[in-house]
Formats: sequence, structure tokens, C-alpha cells
Amino acid sequence: MTDSTWLNRDHQLVPGKELFRSERGFHLLAYTASHGQLLMRSIGQPDEPGEPETTIDLLFKPAAVVKIRDYYRGLAIRCATEAESEQVKADHASVSFGRDDRVFVLESQGESDYVVAMAVGWTEGVLGRTQHSFFNNFHPARPITWPSRPLAGVDAGLDIASAQELIDALLADENATVRRERHRHVCVVMTRVVRPDGPEVTGAGVFLTRADAEEAQAVIAAKSIDCWIEELPIAI
Repeated sequence: MTDSTWLNRDHQLVPGKELFRSERGFHLLAYTASHGQLLMRSIGQPDEPGEPETTIDLLFKPAAVVKIRDYYRGLAIRCATEAESEQVKADHASVSFGRDDRVFVLESQGESDYVVAMAVGWTEGVLGRTQHSFFNNFHPARPITWPSRPLAGVDAGLDIASAQELIDALLADENATVRRERHRHVCVVMTRVVRPDGPEVTGAGVFLTRADAEEAQAVIAAKSIDCWIEELPIAI
């Protein structure tokens, strides 16, 4: 069961109105240049023993101007007053703000930051171990690959796991219930062979580098077998 809220209408975003409040800690999780998405997360302990912990994913979109910290110990979000909004926009005179760009004030421990965006929303629920966020889910209409990061689109690759993290994951207990928040890509050499009952497509091998995959591809192609390389994410 998840609870979701998305706010982007005038009647929802009244100047001065408090939109969100939580005593939990929130950290900056991801940003993508595609649609200016800014994602923050809180992972909370369960209220009762035996219950799963819940995750709150908090998303601003599209973010035009950002003044935030990497961590908040307790967080309240409200719409800026008209005076606050005018001041923030005046402080960034080089930015061309649109009518729907709103100033969201982030308050924590007596200090204030802000995000200028068109909308804000959040989802709270139990996040699957291999699910990277509530805002980037598998969808059959897109290329059929499992989402490898919290947000879709172009980002800086900050969630790509190191080689040591890959080694640690391979050596870990297979029954360990750790979250899979980072990823690396592997190169899969795919082949297509025409048989009497129709073509057969299969994976011929998985390689950690494209150079190794291309070497294998060249050997297979020399046998007159149709083959290509696909890059797929592995959760770590």
C-alpha cells in the first residue's frame, strides 16, 4: 500500500500554505537533467515490531533553481509568500521564470532553503529491494529493461557502483536482504540462429566490458551467425 500526492495546480499551491511535514530525516538522492527532476528520500523505522520500514520519495519537477542541503533532520515544505517569491526570483534575475514556476520553501531546524519548480509530490510505501524509487518504475511501453536508477533520463551516473562494490555483491550471502540502490552495466552478446522451426534468439555470453564483448562478437560473427551486443543493468 502506497500513499501518493502530486501538487501542481493553483488551488493546491496557495502562497504561504504548508504542503508537507515530517520529523524523519531526508537526504538528496538524485537529480536528472531530463525534466529537471530533483529527488529526496527518507527511510524510516517501522512503528511496530515486525512491520517493514517505509520509504518516502519526494520529487520536485522541473527544478529551475535549487538551494538545498544534502540532509535534513526533519523537514517542512510550504509555498513561499508572495514577498518571499519575489525576493527569490529577484536574486536570480538571469533566470527566465515562467508563470507556473513556484517557490517552495524547505524548513528544517530553524533554517530555510528553497526550490523553484512547477510541481512537488511524494509517495510513501514499502519500496522493493530492487526497485530504485517510486518515480521510475518498469513500464512495458518503454524499452524492456529493468530501471537501473532512481530517475529516468540523463544524469551524471552518480549511482553507478564501483568495481569493489560489484565484487562485494558477488561475494555476499545470496540470502542477504540488502537494498540494491546502485548498479553497473554488463555487455550481453546476443545471437540469432535460423532453425527449421524458426529463428532462435539467445544470449551467448555476458561480459563486464564492451571490449571483451566485442572480441566474443567478432569470433561468433566469423561463424556466419547473426549477433549483437546489448547493455543491461545489474543491481548491486
